[in-house]
Amino acid sequence: MKNYIKYLSILFVSLQLTSCLVDDTSPTADFDKGPNLVGFTNAKVNASVVSDGSSSEVLLPITFAGPSAASFTEDFTANIEVDPSSTAIEGVHYTLSSSTVTLSSTSNYITTLPVTILTEGIEPPLAEAPILILNIVDISNASVVPNGRTASIEIKVEYLCFSIITGKYRALFGEYYRIGVGPNCTAADWPDETEIIFLCGTTYRIVEWWGCFDGNEWYIDIDEDGSITYPALTPDGDPQNGNGQPLITCQSNPLDMTNVPCGEGSNTMTIDGDVVTLNMSYGYLASSGSREFTHILEKIVN
Repeated sequence: MKNYIKYLSILFVSLQLTSCLVDDTSPTADFDKGPNLVGFTNAKVNASVVSDGSSSEVLLPITFAGPSAASFTEDFTANIEVDPSSTAIEGVHYTLSSSTVTLSSTSNYITTLPVTILTEGIEPPLAEAPILILNIVDISNASVVPNGRTASIEIKVEYLCFSIITGKYRALFGEYYRIGVGPNCTAADWPDETEIIFLCGTTYRIVEWWGCFDGNEWYIDIDEDGSITYPALTPDGDPQNGNGQPLITCQSNPLDMTNVPCGEGSNTMTIDGDVVTLNMSYGYLASSGSREFTHILEKIVN
C-alpha cells in the first residue's frame, strides 16, 4: 500500500531580475526581454517516510513563469536528470517512473514529478540520510530555460522508525498563558491536527505547531514508562527553541511554569488500545517574561 506524501501548496515561482543601469535605462526595461523560466517550487525538501517495507510517493511541483508566460499557449517538455553527486541509490532508496514532464496551458503550466521512496530492507536510523538531487535539463521550447535558482532540487530521504505514537492529534484541552495572564488560547484555538513523527530511539518531532502557534518544529522524548521530557538540543545539536525563544520546562524553569500543571500526571503519555493521549506542559522564555502552554492531545484514529 502506498502512503502519499503531498506538498499541500503549490507556489508560483517569484522572479526578481535586476541588471546594471546604464544611462537612463529603467530597472525593469530588460525584464520583458528575459527568458521564460521553469523550475521546482523549492530548492530543498525532506521526504520523511516510516521504514515499514512499503513505498511512498513524493510529488515535486514544477512551475513556469516569465515575461511572456501569460500569453504562452503551447505545451513543452523538460527532462529530469539525476545529479551524479546524489547519495541516494536508485532501486534501493527511490525509483523514478518518468524522467520527462509536460507543462501545458490546460494545467496552467503547473505539473508534478513523482518520486517513489522505497523502504524495503531499510533499517533506521541510518548514519546519514540519503540525498537525491534532480536537475531540470533539455527543455523542448527554445524560449524556456531552467530557472537558475530552482532548476535543481535536493531531496533528503529521512527514514523513520515505526511507533504507534506516530500520527495526527487533536486537542481535548489546551491553555496558553502570557506573562502569567490567560488563558489566551484554549482548545478551540489549537489546530484541528497536530502531526507527531517518530524519529527513532525515544525522540519525536512535532511538526508546525507549538501549542496554538504555527511555524514551529520541535522535539520531545517519550520514555518506555510514558514520561515526556523536552531535550535542550535538537537532533542536529542546535538549541531547542519555541517561537525562536529558549525552551522552558517544569524541570528546567519551575518558577516560570506556575500557571500550568507541572506535578504528577503532567508530561505523560498513555496508550489505551489504539488511543494515544499526551498530557504536556512546556513553554518558552521571551524578554518580557514566560509563555506557558499546557494541553491534552489525543491521537486521531481513522
